[in-house]
Amino acid sequence: MTQPRILVVEDDKNSLSGLLKLLQQEGYETSGAISAYEALALMDTQHFDIVLADMKLPGLGALSLIEEIKKKDIDIPIVVMTAYSSIESAVTAIKKGAEEYMTKPLNIDALKRTLKKIGERQRLLKSNEELKASLEKKQPFREFVGNTREMRKVFETIRDIAPSSATVLIYGETGVGKEMVAQAVHLSSTRKDRPFVVLHCAALAEGVLESELFGHDKGSFTGALYTRKGRFELAHQGTLFLDEVSEMSPRVQVKLLQVVETGRFERVGGEATREVDIRLIAATNKDLIKEVSEGRFREDLYYRINVVKIDIPSLRERRADIPLLTDYFVIRYAQKNNKKIKGVSPEAMKLLKDYSWPGNVRELENTIERAVVLSKKNVIEAEHLPPNLIPRSDTTAPFLQLRLGTPLKDVEKEVILKTLELTAGNKTDAAKLLGISTRKVEYKVKEWKTND
Repeated sequence: MTQPRILVVEDDKNSLSGLLKLLQQEGYETSGAISAYEALALMDTQHFDIVLADMKLPGLGALSLIEEIKKKDIDIPIVVMTAYSSIESAVTAIKKGAEEYMTKPLNIDALKRTLKKIGERQRLLKSNEELKASLEKKQPFREFVGNTREMRKVFETIRDIAPSSATVLIYGETGVGKEMVAQAVHLSSTRKDRPFVVLHCAALAEGVLESELFGHDKGSFTGALYTRKGRFELAHQGTLFLDEVSEMSPRVQVKLLQVVETGRFERVGGEATREVDIRLIAATNKDLIKEVSEGRFREDLYYRINVVKIDIPSLRERRADIPLLTDYFVIRYAQKNNKKIKGVSPEAMKLLKDYSWPGNVRELENTIERAVVLSKKNVIEAEHLPPNLIPRSDTTAPFLQLRLGTPLKDVEKEVILKTLELTAGNKTDAAKLLGISTRKVEYKVKEWKTND
């Protein structure tokens, strides 16, 4: 990718000439203007990626120039140059939309670093937009962001299998985007104009899950006051996505196998056999081969749903996508919250890239949304990130502050609540870190709320 094109606005002709020559030696394409009016005229006829402007300009001043530039292109980065005595006005310029300010006489190395940092961020943003445009052409879904070899393999698999009606098994850790992959398969298929129906199996008791899948007839059990269609009927001629399929009880697995094999089923409490035409996509974060060997999942059902398998890499397995995803989420949540945030500081980006992301893309998205909401600047700094992203100087420092003799029930409460704080309230992620079921976390939280 070519170097950014820079417009330098400086009323001192000697300084202007020197800056242009310096930047050209660094490989930048440049144009110069000795006034704000001349700069605006150039912007009417040429595209620039960065504006470098002196704070003291004749006629239309730098602050007014910033306002006019932002009317033309709200996203263009502006770096202002100012004397030490005018730093207060430079701060005002930042508030009006300037990216950064530099004091005169210029530190050339600092200028190079600043321009390089801005250029790198712009390349990431451009790459993000190009990738999204490319995906929109190739697949009818918009929120898939990734350019690593691992994610390109996922995209390729989706394109290859979408036209068929083959059953799909999606494997990946919590938070990697399994439902998004399922929806991408559906929207890329011939069934795209038919229903896409989702059911999360992990949070439902056996009886409820059975009713949700197959529906029930009126009076089939206490509380069945009316006949209700299940997800299979609702997904007829479309796609049914079953998330965390490994959490089904053996009895429900048997009934699911029957539908997969025959396309027929009966509602709970009903006698009539019904037929459906659906594409089934299942997902899990567990090793189903291990579940089969330990007797928790039916082997015949496993082979029925595992016709095509899509493995989604964890975020730590595709760290090169972190800057791309970060910029995507910054743009998304800045627009949603009406913020003028343009990116992430190098220090914050390093923390994001170094973190292990146990909650994967979902955790990154939540982290960036939080940072956007908290930030009062035009960039996200390290201070806007959650404390768990910042390495401790003493890695043995205790996470909990408990006194000896604390009752075990209070220890349990403190550990669960602190872990929920660590996972930004995500109960599934917290349960995974604690090695307990999501249901137990939900039960405990509900119990504490009831007793408070």
